[in-house]
Amino acid sequence: MTESRRQSLNSLKHDQTSHAGLWLDRYLTTQIRRGEKLEANAEKPLVTVMSQAATLPISSIYQSFFTRWKQSLTNLGAQHRTANVFGRMVVGLGDESVLETSVALHHTYGVPYIPGSALKGLAARFVRDRLAGIADWGHWEGEGDRKAWVAEHAYRVIFGDTANAGYISFFDALYVPESGFAKQALHPDVITVHHPDYYGGKNISPADWDSPTPVPFLSATGSYLIALNGPEHWVDATFTILGHALRELGVGAKTSSGYGRMELEEKPVDPSQRSVDDLCTRVADLPVGRVTSEINKFYQEWQQLEAPLKMRQRVAQAILDKVTQAGRAKASAEKSWYRELAAYVAEKG
Repeated sequence: MTESRRQSLNSLKHDQTSHAGLWLDRYLTTQIRRGEKLEANAEKPLVTVMSQAATLPISSIYQSFFTRWKQSLTNLGAQHRTANVFGRMVVGLGDESVLETSVALHHTYGVPYIPGSALKGLAARFVRDRLAGIADWGHWEGEGDRKAWVAEHAYRVIFGDTANAGYISFFDALYVPESGFAKQALHPDVITVHHPDYYGGKNISPADWDSPTPVPFLSATGSYLIALNGPEHWVDATFTILGHALRELGVGAKTSSGYGRMELEEKPVDPSQRSVDDLCTRVADLPVGRVTSEINKFYQEWQQLEAPLKMRQRVAQAILDKVTQAGRAKASAEKSWYRELAAYVAEKG
C-alpha cells in the first residue's frame, strides 16, 4: 500500500502554488531502508526531492503577503531593515523532520525564514561573549569600534530576564521575494561525513581509507527583512548589535564553516536629515570674512527648511556659532534674525 501511494507521486508536477515544506514532507517517492543500497545509476531519492523543492517558484500569493507584512510593520511603528546572506544559510538543520535533515520554512508559504527567537538569542549571545564589561553604552570610541555596553542595565532592557520581558520585540525575518542567487531562495547542498564509524560512536579510529558518506540538505540564500519594535534609541542599539552578530558570528547551523553570515543594511537616512547635514556643512565651511555679506542667505534657507524641531535647532545653532566665530555676535544681537534664531535654539521640544 505504501509503495503504491509513493508510485502515484511520480506523476505529480509542481506549479506556482506548490509548497516547499509540503513537498519535502510528503513527496519522497522512494524510501531507502537501512542497509539497502541503490543501483549504481539510480537516482538518489533524497537528492531528487530536495532538488525539486529548491526549484519550486515563489508564489505570487507570498509576494502579496510580504507587501502587506511590510505595511503592517510600518503601521505598528516597527523598524525594519534588510539583511543579505553572504553565501549560504541553514536555519533549523537539526529540527525534527521526516528526512535526515531539515530547514526552517514558513508554515503557510513554504519559504525560508529566520525565527525571531533565533535573532534574539544570537544578539544576546554576542553581548555576553563580546561586550560584557564595557562601560558607557551608546558612544563610539572611534571608527569601527563597537558601541559600549552596560551589561547590568541595558542587557535586561533589551532582552529581559527571568522576571521581566525585554523592551524589544524581535519579529521573524521573512525572505525578500526574488532575492538570492538566480532569484532562488533554496539550493541543494551536501554535508560529507568522512569518518561515519568514528563519528557514530564506534571504537574505531578515523583513517584515510574510510568511505565518506554524503548527506544532502537544503540551504538558503537571499535577503531577509529583519524587524524590531520598541523605544527608538533602544531599537537602534539592538540593530547595531545584530549587525555585528550577523557579520561576525552568523545565524543558524554550520556557522564555523561560514554559513549564516549576513550583512545588515544601515538605517535609512531621513531626506530631511540630508538637507540639515548639507546646510550645516555649508555654514561651517563659510569663511569668516564673508559672514557679514552671506549669513542672511543661510538664515533664509533655515526659514524654508522642512525638518523636525531638533534638526532645525541644530542648523540655527550652527548659524549662531558661525556669527560668533566671525566676531559678529555682539553687533548682531539686536537684529531680528539673530534674536529669532537664539529664541528657537532655546525652545523646548
